[in-house]
Amino acid sequence: MRGRNWLVRGAEQRLGPELGELRFIASSRHIYWKALLPCLAVGFVFGVIGEFITPIRSTRNPAHFSDPVLFVVASILTGLLLWSMTLLGSFRKLLVFQGGLVARYAQPRTTIVIPWKDIAPESIKAVTTPDGTDPERRLVASRKVSLGAAGRQALVFKALGSYWIFSTDDEPAGLLSAVQQSMVDAGVPGAGQVMAGALPAVAVGTRTALD
Repeated sequence: MRGRNWLVRGAEQRLGPELGELRFIASSRHIYWKALLPCLAVGFVFGVIGEFITPIRSTRNPAHFSDPVLFVVASILTGLLLWSMTLLGSFRKLLVFQGGLVARYAQPRTTIVIPWKDIAPESIKAVTTPDGTDPERRLVASRKVSLGAAGRQALVFKALGSYWIFSTDDEPAGLLSAVQQSMVDAGVPGAGQVMAGALPAVAVGTRTALD
């Protein structure tokens, strides 16, 4: 199955006894390239601070900034390390199990499990924008939870008193098909109309209230 990495396999082993078979993996990704230059700038700031707080202990290091190459390399590496931390939120997945949806599964304490019985089938929608930007930015609700990183398409549904949004660059048909079949198998009333009610995707050009 596409997207089944070691984290997904770990979630399967941990949640499989409760939720059953893993049926689909939806991916969302967004690398924050705009954060690279600010992170490099912060790296140089840390480098400058390091030069002044590091004691001069020998004549081989007679003054601050005596080794400019080392200073530049260390500052760039520090900036890249800071930027790499943004990658933790750049790749996200939504797992469709036989018994429900799973997100943020990297650690047991952060794992979100939404059983099918808690999702209103009529609330499931595919959303897009005319200009290809992330639909989530234009969706407004009193309680809204983001499950994806970013994308041109979004799956929206209501469960547990909140609207949940998973943005992705992939077409939503495969995800919706897996959701519909799993909900039907779980005996959720009205689940057979999920695909018909969710597609085609609704295009939102302005701020749109979900409530």
